[in-house]
Amino acid sequence: MKFFELHPADGPRFTGYINGVHKWGLPGGLCPVCHASPGGLGEAYPSVDLSGWAHRQELAEARQVPLEEYERLRDLLRSQVPFEAPLLPGAEFGTLSGKASGKWGDLHLPDPWMLVMRRDALKRMRDDQGISLHASNIDLRFLGREEVDLLELELHCQGRLHDSCFPGGREPPCERCGRQGGRLPDAPMLDGRTLTTDSDLFRLRDYTTVIIASERFVDAVARLGLEGVVFKEVPVVGPV
Repeated sequence: MKFFELHPADGPRFTGYINGVHKWGLPGGLCPVCHASPGGLGEAYPSVDLSGWAHRQELAEARQVPLEEYERLRDLLRSQVPFEAPLLPGAEFGTLSGKASGKWGDLHLPDPWMLVMRRDALKRMRDDQGISLHASNIDLRFLGREEVDLLELELHCQGRLHDSCFPGGREPPCERCGRQGGRLPDAPMLDGRTLTTDSDLFRLRDYTTVIIASERFVDAVARLGLEGVVFKEVPVVGPV
């Protein structure tokens, strides 16, 4: 199976933008060894409702805390997340709310790490193409005449980049927090050993801002004529 990275489509018909936040989020955790936070920008689970959780107020405001405090909250939170997830610093939960403006594609990347979809397009993907996707409502106030019925796609983490695509070798992980620094390689390649064939849309575990689609998903988008994103194939090293 082939895999593809999602990129926003260019042009004046795809200018949609969201200025918003999810209801709750893990704080940043400053590591005492590498002096950085092993952040998870993009890791978001809108289906996870923490409204009845005793510690929810500790996740109500974005902030930076010592790594030990982040780890305490992360470990408490695991019982509230009904699936396997990294829960990196900055991971967000609950409904996305905010302001929206611009023109929207059928699929749209208001940020490189966030994917939204028109409700009618999602229904066609599910009913006509049999593509299973997790989606949640968004609480948006549109700044303009046109209001669009958008849903946020919940993308779980799987897969990693292959070490061979890092020029000069991959930076070793921090001995304390596990963070591996370094910018995204210009020619990324996926490690086939870390992938599965049962997910058609996901984000990478080591680069949570990167959204990856399966060949099935890309073919379904083409068959339905959906617009708003473009796909670039990412080579896979090793068997899946």
